[in-house]
Amino acid sequence: MKRIFSYPYRALVIGAIVLGACARATPTPVTVEVTKEVQTEVTRIVEMEVTAPAPVVEPEAPRELTALVGAGLETTTINAFFPESLHIRAGDTVIWKYNSDELHTVSFVSGIPAEDLLFAVPMPGGPEEGFMVNPMLAFPTRFPGAPVEVYSGDGFASSGFFSKEPPAPDVPPNDTFTLTFDTPGVYKYLCLVHEEFMPGSVVVESATATDVPSQEEIDGQVEAEIDSLLAGIEAAKEAGGAARTELGPNDTTLWHVKAGILDITTVDPRGEALEFLPKDLTIQAGDTVVWGSTGFHTITFDPAPPPPEFVIPVPQEGGPPLLTLNPEVGVPARPSAVYDPAQYFNSADIGPFSLGGASWALTFEEPGTFDYFCAVHREQGMKGTITVEAP
Repeated sequence: MKRIFSYPYRALVIGAIVLGACARATPTPVTVEVTKEVQTEVTRIVEMEVTAPAPVVEPEAPRELTALVGAGLETTTINAFFPESLHIRAGDTVIWKYNSDELHTVSFVSGIPAEDLLFAVPMPGGPEEGFMVNPMLAFPTRFPGAPVEVYSGDGFASSGFFSKEPPAPDVPPNDTFTLTFDTPGVYKYLCLVHEEFMPGSVVVESATATDVPSQEEIDGQVEAEIDSLLAGIEAAKEAGGAARTELGPNDTTLWHVKAGILDITTVDPRGEALEFLPKDLTIQAGDTVVWGSTGFHTITFDPAPPPPEFVIPVPQEGGPPLLTLNPEVGVPARPSAVYDPAQYFNSADIGPFSLGGASWALTFEEPGTFDYFCAVHREQGMKGTITVEAP
């Protein structure tokens, strides 16, 4: 039978058993089962998941951020937006600042057919009256001093042609373009003068986003990008300064001159030296010069100054002027295959995107020094000379 004892009483029983055993002559084994009663306290653990209310994230204060349009001065030009991709928050305003001597636009063209954005269009009376610069390219959708536009991704918003010079007395120059972005999304834009290789984008995050760059970080990125492209242009000018030659007919020489030059390492079309390389070339009578163009250039010999203007403004009542394209620049003029110093010679536009091809040649027989220029980039300093010596 199993008995359960409390601790003091169990001790007395064990003691009595021991004494009894010692008193007997022949001990008899006795087994006593003792069980200790232990009082146990059980603690029940209950796990509860408590969800705290989400913190309220306040929108960041709207900012004004500056980006650059182009880089370089005079004959060094970089046709790019800096930065090419800009990350901002909804509510921020972007100010594009003109930073070049080359012609550029900042244009958002969502939903606009490509045929509406051609550089040259017929005059109002038809192509028989000539061609002019497309007004959609030339003029801004918001003139300087007007309220800033809010862009949400649809429609046409454009700077028009940037300029460092005021278009009229008491009118500020069109050298900045400003837009406010109120809706998250990715908004692509381009330069309508260099649309083949000059894209940009604005990536708009939510108004509470924190991982967008500051103006200081943007400036650092821009400086690094510009320095890299400028270094490539300078290296190209040093490497491409000599004319390539080959044997021509009747012991004459063909001289190859570069009309503009890209970075010869990367052939990046965004950076170009607007120069003739070599700028001053000496040849023998009977030799032929072949110009090869990397951009939008002309080879123009004009014996009767002043030189022709690329664009001639024609005032009109009740609106902006018509920017007519001068046919002296846009139409080829080649009185003969041999240069005559008394006549006007003009290649018109030559380059990789030109209908007239990317090269133009002229033979020189009369000794002398003859100046020429690119009619599009003359004011930026794109000029050269051919000196012809008697054989």
